[in-house]
Amino acid sequence: MKPHLQTWLALALVLALVTRASAITLLQVIQSYPDLSLLSTYISNSSSISSLLSSANNFTFLAPSNRAIDSFLTDNPNVLTEGLLEATIQYSLLRGGYPKLSFSDTPLFVASNLVNATYSNVTDGQAVELVLDGGGDPQAVSGNKSVSTAATTDIICTGGIVHITNTVLTLPAPAVSQFTASGLSYFISILSAEGYLNDSNAGYVDTVLSAPDITYFIPNSAAALANATALNAKVSPQEMKALFEYHVVPGVVAYSTALTDGMKLKTAQGEEVGIAVQGGR
Repeated sequence: MKPHLQTWLALALVLALVTRASAITLLQVIQSYPDLSLLSTYISNSSSISSLLSSANNFTFLAPSNRAIDSFLTDNPNVLTEGLLEATIQYSLLRGGYPKLSFSDTPLFVASNLVNATYSNVTDGQAVELVLDGGGDPQAVSGNKSVSTAATTDIICTGGIVHITNTVLTLPAPAVSQFTASGLSYFISILSAEGYLNDSNAGYVDTVLSAPDITYFIPNSAAALANATALNAKVSPQEMKALFEYHVVPGVVAYSTALTDGMKLKTAQGEEVGIAVQGGR
């Protein structure tokens, strides 16, 4: 064997031994950081959460700091149940490794381990958006566009990476609540003007809004409201139902970065809607 090859093999062996000897688990990372002591306490008191994190592999964990948890409890008194805690931890445990350098100006929509239908209607795992802010700092965008900034990044452990965040991730709200929280005032007015909030239409509207894995194309402008108001006097209830379903794509979770120019998506109404990308949007 050539000397230089022996040297490289020896070096590789040393590195492997050092890595193996120094590797620590996700739970050990959480226990070893003083700024994660509150999180560590909550995890220790839950066998299901401890089991989830101890068996995690190929992950990115967005760990809320003590200050983040304190702020959450202050803003949301008496709401932290075992179910909510577990769902929040599942939502914070992302699938795949995403170090700081993988964040960019283009959002990444990364699936989490949150699949509990009580808190999510995305069967493959509710996504968290990872992106750089205007100053180039990594942030995670969760439910209702809540932003969490990474205070400490790239903590390595067995199976993945930990980023310590300054806020607790916000679980996604049900679709109806999300419309209000997102300030979609014109869209809500359209629902009212076209009678979609009436009891007679509740059946198909509720079915669509509660279905899993849905993409909505939501009109939210003064022009859209004017068109909807004019249409209401001209079309039949059956046509109104078809119009509503034409804005819904079932069985597909199409994040903005997944939409491409010329793409066709089949709507709940049965016809296809075409995607046009102009100026990158």
